[in-house]
Amino acid sequence: NGVENESCTFDILVALHACDTATDDALYSGIARGANIIVVAPCCHKQLRPQLDAHAQPKDPILRHGVYRERIAETVTDSLRALLLELAGYKVQVFEFIGGEHTSKNVMITAVKMRRRIYSTQAIEKQIQSLAEHYGIRYQKLAQWMQIDLLENVQKDKTDKDISSKTSNRKLTR
Repeated sequence: NGVENESCTFDILVALHACDTATDDALYSGIARGANIIVVAPCCHKQLRPQLDAHAQPKDPILRHGVYRERIAETVTDSLRALLLELAGYKVQVFEFIGGEHTSKNVMITAVKMRRRIYSTQAIEKQIQSLAEHYGIRYQKLAQWMQIDLLENVQKDKTDKDISSKTSNRKLTR
């Protein structure tokens, strides 16, 4: 089984419409196996919705209405995923891959492993924490896989190599 066999490697990971945290499982599998290219089209975004609901203030014009909370949950989830991929050393793009008239689940995240880091690890860590704090996000599956605490500062003394090796050496178990 490729998910549970940590010695299994691959160059490209593709996951289309993996529901909720199955997208995070796929992303982490790609990161941990050192995939050069990761392509995912996320589907459901249920994990963050209860956290947004708990964080929503009655006077917050955006989070006051359920339909907007659903859209924000999708945006925040995929934004965290993109940032976490950047933290793992990937160049990331997020875009619509098909028109909205065909499906509302039309976001694709692509990640290409970089030979050299092009992003500041500390800047990405701050963006992750800021986003999580702003929306009251305490946990997210990909962050958990990567052992990134969304509530506390990620240790600033870690080198880029430490973060890359931590994510690539972690055993995938359920």
